Amino acid sequence: MLGAMKGLRAQGNSPPRTHQPAWWDNYLIALAGLVMAAGLLFAAITAAYARAYVLAVALATVAVPFAVPTLVQIVSELLVYLKIVAGVVAVVVLLPALAVSPVVRGKMKRWWRGR
Repeated sequence: MLGAMKGLRAQGNSPPRTHQPAWWDNYLIALAGLVMAAGLLFAAITAAYARAYVLAVALATVAVPFAVPTLVQIVSELLVYLKIVAGVVAVVVLLPALAVSPVVRGKMKRWWRGR
């Protein structure tokens, strides 16, 4: 029996594996980037306190690439949340207008047919 199982694995019939990252991988990468940027900025502040200004500027410059992807992710997620809120507000505002106003219904029918 074990020989048969070993033969199946040798033929490439191993259990399926997913090639997609988990949903939380992006957050862990962002957190690691923030931790690296915070550590480098702390070292830069310490170097500036010790009057090693060239080292402080160099460390701060190295810290920026670690923080930028996280900031881009934060801004993009906030934009998605803003679009969701705008969509909900638009539905809440437009549905009563479509239900009550024949003028709005006519405009929407003409707009929909013109697509």
